[in-house]
Amino acid sequence: MLDSLPDLILAFSQVATPGNLLLIFMAGLIGTLVGALPGLGPSAGIALMMPLTFGMDPVSGLSLLTGVYMGTMYGGRLTAILINTPGDAPAIITAMDGYPMMQKGQGGLALGISAVASFVGGVFGLIMLIFFAPIIAEYAIFLGPPEYFMLMLLGLSMIIVLAGTDPLKALVATAFGVLLSTVGSDYVSGNVRFAVVPELIDGVDFVAVIIGLFGIGEVLVNIEERVRLHMGKPKFKMSEFLPGKKDLREISMPTLRGSVIGTSIGVLPGAGATIATFISYIAEKKVSREPDEFGKGAKAGLASPEAANNAAVPGSLIPLLTLGIPGSGGTAIMLGALIMFGLNPGPMLMIQSADIVWGTIAGLVIANVFLLGSNILLIPVFVYALRVIQKHLSAIVVAFCLVGAFAINYGTFDIWVTFIFGIIGYLMKKANYPAGPFILALVLAPLAENYLRQSIMLGQGSWSIFVSKPLTTVFTLLVLAVVIVGLLKNPISKYVRKQRLAKS
Repeated sequence: MLDSLPDLILAFSQVATPGNLLLIFMAGLIGTLVGALPGLGPSAGIALMMPLTFGMDPVSGLSLLTGVYMGTMYGGRLTAILINTPGDAPAIITAMDGYPMMQKGQGGLALGISAVASFVGGVFGLIMLIFFAPIIAEYAIFLGPPEYFMLMLLGLSMIIVLAGTDPLKALVATAFGVLLSTVGSDYVSGNVRFAVVPELIDGVDFVAVIIGLFGIGEVLVNIEERVRLHMGKPKFKMSEFLPGKKDLREISMPTLRGSVIGTSIGVLPGAGATIATFISYIAEKKVSREPDEFGKGAKAGLASPEAANNAAVPGSLIPLLTLGIPGSGGTAIMLGALIMFGLNPGPMLMIQSADIVWGTIAGLVIANVFLLGSNILLIPVFVYALRVIQKHLSAIVVAFCLVGAFAINYGTFDIWVTFIFGIIGYLMKKANYPAGPFILALVLAPLAENYLRQSIMLGQGSWSIFVSKPLTTVFTLLVLAVVIVGLLKNPISKYVRKQRLAKS
């Protein structure tokens, strides 16, 4: 593992030129802005910047793209925390505890905690990328459809954890998410389901749903309840925005756990940062001594997903660089960039083009450091800009949402989807239906269906394929354990047990 260090040190000496450093710094800022805009995100950011790399040398071009990639992971949290409108899908979880902190007048602190957690997650993921890429990729390739299906089912079973005090409403929200995920053409057979208009053949766009649910829905609630954010007096003291020793102690273990989960999930092709943030949030709520604080401004609930979010970026590069398998939408575009530069992603890439690979990794390390500094220094600007525009905040959020919805496919259909789910989000909030189970089901259900169909075909119709291998059997037992433990801790189960004890 230590054999990588000389190559990395040499790469730093080649990348750390004034021109490259300026390029990486600007790439991070551009990525942050793109990530903050609802409806865009990593894929759009990398795609928009790719034409600028024409004519660049491979190291500079790939450093630009990876800098934008990492920047979008930082940027998604800005609008999620400040106006409850996630810039991209992974930032959904950030909004759950970040925005309540903003409502309490701790928006600057929330931005500071998320920036530190993002940096630590990125560093952890980069360490794994540098030292363990070949080892992790070697084991990840053995995961097939049965293992992936059980992983998705494990994620769905975690909805029990997100159920809160009203499991029936969580079940209804989950069923709604599963039903919505079936709209469009089937992955395996190609049959079209519930597509009442041609635009739904590809399904309901997930980004349009979350923009409406969290953006428009929150605006409607705020207008009705006349919510006003507690911004406080204008004081430009960095101590208000930087987490103190007590805060750092409180978020240290959640950040570490989120980093481990983010890197592990990022390595799995097709999983990505969205699933990593969901799983890290659920895991953190499970181990927390104060699970009831989650969703109300829990610092651990903010730090862990943000660390997972950024750790997933280097994690997703591991299968890309070592196997040629993209682990997310962003790395799928990165795969095209590698090919555009004449490289051949796969097991031989780190041998044939070692200087380019290590130069790109060095650029990503530098980008992560720059992003921490810029995001910390700009926190007062973000917070006080919001304070100035607070009277017009609802109109600005709606405008952001509409632009983001239009930018998905450059058509009006997604704008209507956003409006519809804005109303649904408003009604869910008024009736206290949890958004977490709905979103989790919407993300995982289509993946679970796809892997289930593939697994059954591989097993020639036999369900024994889910217990035919040791790893699959372990995943199956984990799912059963989560369901059983969740049911035992369920409020309904507790009530039934109390009634039985009372009768006896």
